[in-house]
Amino acid sequence: MIRIAIVCGGGFSSSALAAHLEKDVKAMHLEDRASFIFIPSVHLKDRQDEVDVALLCPHLQIFAKQNADKFHIPVYIIPPRLYGLVPVDAFIEDAEDILALYQKDPH
Repeated sequence: MIRIAIVCGGGFSSSALAAHLEKDVKAMHLEDRASFIFIPSVHLKDRQDEVDVALLCPHLQIFAKQNADKFHIPVYIIPPRLYGLVPVDAFIEDAEDILALYQKDPH
């Protein structure tokens, strides 16, 4: 199972997105494949061991670049046009692909 964090600054829409995705995981019986949690960006460095991959809200692109050396997990920016519109299985597939690429070359 892949553990996925939805990461944002303030957390209003991203915490709702994480809750929605986790609800869909349960409704589609995908619990053995993935789980979603919300982590505020200010806590990601300290909580990164809780997840396998972090999917960041689009506005955190600069945060990701400035802090890239602080993460030992893959960090990915959700494309702005897809934020909140992508079905849960697509989020899971993206996270699995990102993790696989990261495991091949973590730099």
